[in-house]
Amino acid sequence: MVLTLCIGVAACSRGSDVAGAGATATGSSASGSTASAPPTPAPLRGTTWRTGVRLPVGVSEIGVALVGEQIHVLGGYVAGAPHSTTHLVYDTGTRTWRTGVPLPVALDHVGAATIGATLYAVGGYGPAGRPTTGVWALAPGAQSWEPRAPLPDPRAAAVTAELDGRLHVVGGRDLGGDTGRHDVYDPRTDTWQTAAPLPTPRDHAASAVLDGQLHVTGGRPGGLTSHEVYQPATDTWHAAAPLPTGRNSAAGAAFDGRFLVIGGEDGQEQRVYNEVDAYDPRTDSWTALAPLPTSVQGMGAVVRDGQLFLPGGGPTAGGAEQSTVLQVLATTG
Repeated sequence: MVLTLCIGVAACSRGSDVAGAGATATGSSASGSTASAPPTPAPLRGTTWRTGVRLPVGVSEIGVALVGEQIHVLGGYVAGAPHSTTHLVYDTGTRTWRTGVPLPVALDHVGAATIGATLYAVGGYGPAGRPTTGVWALAPGAQSWEPRAPLPDPRAAAVTAELDGRLHVVGGRDLGGDTGRHDVYDPRTDTWQTAAPLPTPRDHAASAVLDGQLHVTGGRPGGLTSHEVYQPATDTWHAAAPLPTGRNSAAGAAFDGRFLVIGGEDGQEQRVYNEVDAYDPRTDSWTALAPLPTSVQGMGAVVRDGQLFLPGGGPTAGGAEQSTVLQVLATTG
């Protein structure tokens, strides 16, 4: 899981944003999960940031995923230029960076996630500057990326996350603008299904899987505050407490029993944030944590052994600059 988890990809200007919203949706279930009450998180402890080993090159608008002890950083902007085949790998045990197998296509705003020990790169903006349908898989020890069934709809700057052994691609931008589309990939059959759409179409959102549910907040158009949660057992979305500070291009992660939203930029690409907000699902409320030492946007976060890793990102709004800083969050006490 990522977080992208994104696992989150983040922002630079890509034409005009298209606003839209929909009602809470239901549909045929794309997952066989069973509902259960989330466990009570432990009392939130103090948190501190430190600076880790710098990246070999500054990157932003990236995909970030964890495979075992290794953090993978995919694609993105390098030296202010979009579309790269960059693949950097950080070993959390040895605290060293190396170059991984380059992406087969130069991409930015690419989704990244892990199923088992296989790393996936999904969609993104290609060299033509348009959303793509490509899906690529890198198996452990492989020296090349292998194509998988393409996305049903071109997508970039989307939420990409592993949930119940499947890959969920939610929202983002397609050829028509912001979308709420929700596609689910099953690696066992190499096929896609359609699941309940995200109620508020958006791109550049922060997301995380927490207690078996997918949280999505922030993003574009503008700097959204709406916070929507997907329950795979019922294939439904529900609204949760809104993000305290509306922004896009923030990273999201599940950390210490909370959904964290980290950094990002405002809707006009004038300000980059150092705010870190933590959502508690038991109280449906947000708490401010220790701010980032370096304000960044356009990055992703992963958690390993009780530490959150935040590589790279843009220290200024848009895609003109990239950071080499690795920021690490840990609890104290």
